[in-house]
Amino acid sequence: MTTSATTAHAGIELDLIDFSALNRQSPFPVNSDIDGSKIDHKAFIKMIYSNIMKNDHFLSFSNQIRDVNKILKMKYSSATDIANVILKDMALTTKLLKLVNSSFFGHFSNKKISTISEAIIILGTEEIKLAAATLKIYELMEDIANIKILKDKALKSLQRSIMARRIATDENIKDDEAIQITAMLYEFGEYLVALFSPNVYINIEVIIDEQLSKEQASKHIIGISYSEFGRFIASKWNLPESIVSALKPISNFDLLKKKIPEEEMQRFICSFSNELCSIDLTMPGDVIGKKIRALSEKYKTCLDIPTSKAVDLLKMTNNKIAQHISILKMS
Repeated sequence: MTTSATTAHAGIELDLIDFSALNRQSPFPVNSDIDGSKIDHKAFIKMIYSNIMKNDHFLSFSNQIRDVNKILKMKYSSATDIANVILKDMALTTKLLKLVNSSFFGHFSNKKISTISEAIIILGTEEIKLAAATLKIYELMEDIANIKILKDKALKSLQRSIMARRIATDENIKDDEAIQITAMLYEFGEYLVALFSPNVYINIEVIIDEQLSKEQASKHIIGISYSEFGRFIASKWNLPESIVSALKPISNFDLLKKKIPEEEMQRFICSFSNELCSIDLTMPGDVIGKKIRALSEKYKTCLDIPTSKAVDLLKMTNNKIAQHISILKMS
C-alpha cells in the first residue's frame, strides 16, 4: 500500500455537502437518542456544523484557528510582524510570557523575558510561533469543554503535541510546526462528536473492542470515521495541506523507515504519539509496560522507537503537562 502524499481534500467526500445558509437546519436535535444504523452521515455532519455556527464559543474558536493559521504561515515575516500578531491577543501574550520564563522551555537567560520580541530573539521565531499556536488551540479546546472527558481530551491533545515535536526533533524533521499542530488536532473529529452529540459518542464507545477500532466504530455508527470528519473541518479552516493530510491514520506499519518520505513521516509520528498518549496510566504497571512494548513493536519497522524511549517520552510529556497546568493555572 502506498503512502504517497495526497491533496488536502483527497478522500473527504464531505466536501460535497452544501453548507449554505439555507441548508443549516438540524435534521435532529443535539443529544437526542439516535439509532446509529439509521444515521445519514451527511445529515449528521450538517447537524454538528449547524450547532458550531450557533455556538458563540466555537465561533470564537473558529476565528482563533484562523489566527493560528496566520501565525503558522508567517514563514518569512520579521520578528516584529510575528510579535504584532501575537500582541493583538493580550491573554495569549501574558500566558506566553509566563511559559517562556518558566522551566517549561528551559532557562535561556538569567534575565526575565518581558516582551514577545525579546522572546523571539532568545528562543527563535519558530519556537514562539509554535508556542503561541499551541496555547491558542489548547486554551480554546479547554474553554469550550463542557464535560470532564472533553477537558481530558484537551490535555491529551497538548501531550500529543509535545511528544510529536520531540520525536520530530530527534529525527531531524524540518516541518515541526505541521507535526505539532497535527498532533494537537489528531482526534478533533472525535472531540467534536463528543461535544455536540454525546449520545452518539457513547454509542460509538460501546461498540469499540479488541476487534473494532475507533475509526471502524465511528464509521459504523455515523457513516464516516472520526479522522475523516476531523480532516474535513481542518480543510474548511484552510489549515496547511501538510496538516490536513497528516491527520489521515496509518494502515500500513510495515514500511521501512528509511523509505518513508519526510512529508509522510509526520503521519507516523502523530499516529504513534496518539497511541502512546492513549495508554491508560491508571492500569497496573505490568499491564502498562506490556502495552508500551506492544506499541514499540507495532511501529518498529516504520519508526523504530524502543520501549525505553517510549517510556521516557511518556515521563517527559507528563512532566511538561504538569508544568503547563501549574504555570498557567488552567486546571
